[in-house]
Amino acid sequence: MARRPTPTKKKKPVKRSGTAKRNPKKTGGLRRLMLGGAIFAGALSAVIAAGSLLELDRASRQTVVTPASTDPVQVTPREQPSREYDFSNGTGRENRTGYMVGRPAPRKDSPAVEPQAQTAAIPDDLPPSVAPVPDVMSGSEDLPWRKYAALTPQTGPAPVIAIVIDDAGLDQARTARTLDLPGQVTISYLPYARDLQRQVNDARAKGHEVMLHMPMEPSSAFVDPGPHVLKTEYDRVAILSEISWMLEQFDGYVGINNHMGSKFTSDPAGMQVLMDVLKSRGLLFLDSKTSAKSVGYGLARENSIPALERDVFIDDADDAEKIAGMLQRIERVASKQGYAIAIGHPRDLTLDALQRWIPEMQAKGFVFVPATNILRRNGVNATG
Repeated sequence: MARRPTPTKKKKPVKRSGTAKRNPKKTGGLRRLMLGGAIFAGALSAVIAAGSLLELDRASRQTVVTPASTDPVQVTPREQPSREYDFSNGTGRENRTGYMVGRPAPRKDSPAVEPQAQTAAIPDDLPPSVAPVPDVMSGSEDLPWRKYAALTPQTGPAPVIAIVIDDAGLDQARTARTLDLPGQVTISYLPYARDLQRQVNDARAKGHEVMLHMPMEPSSAFVDPGPHVLKTEYDRVAILSEISWMLEQFDGYVGINNHMGSKFTSDPAGMQVLMDVLKSRGLLFLDSKTSAKSVGYGLARENSIPALERDVFIDDADDAEKIAGMLQRIERVASKQGYAIAIGHPRDLTLDALQRWIPEMQAKGFVFVPATNILRRNGVNATG
């Protein structure tokens, strides 16, 4: 007997749970998670940028001040354009600052070179304790640290202050502000900045002295010193290659000081390669002292290279109150030892403070001079 097919029972629709109804909020939660990740990444980038300031740890003190804010400039390696220089003054390319690593020093019996108009006079009666390099301290006026020295007035017994503004060249607007400070300063330019020769020419035309700010490896792997940095892992050939590239980027500097370099300046082997170049070029060395372990100043003295060592960092913290405290420290140091060497950077707070402070110090009898003036006052070496 045939049976009627049993109709299929329709399944009752399943009611959506309250959780399912809130699915759109899951998307919102994902967005919040992504936003939180972005905020964290931004904060991490800020910490890494601030690390460049922490590289300026004060060797005379063990505490490190974290800056309240920074204005980092991102630098990426790039090919540098070929540069043309004006040698109409009779200086050949082979004699340009740092042109050829290993160029032999001029012979002692060679004719004396007539000092150029911008060359400051150098006293011949250096202290007997100084062991000069032949032809480096014995009257050869064409050596870069003397040839490109900025002219300074006679200071007599007045205490002198050398302000060095480094990290120059990248931020061209703030670097240009440095040229308008009311006293002579020494400006140290990074070799991978743009329009370097024009910037340097402008600085020298206003009576300022110029140095090359040479990037060296920091201790922290999270701090970026920029391209062409000198590293402890490099052999002599690699170090010479990077130094040669940097020395070629512009002309008219009296010497170099280290950009960062808390790791590299603590490495005697790598620093000796640098000293060999400075000695052959007749360039001075200013140890920025980004580490208490730096061997730079000591090696420079051993190699009889004109050497300086900074006394005070003006703005290792980009904070107006702390900058004011560092300026007071400069005054104390200069009053005590007769001179002070201070390093700062082209930042608004620093430049604003110096704009007010320099005239105040001049009214007290302090004289602002380029770095080479302190070398002439103290022989080839000046320690902070």
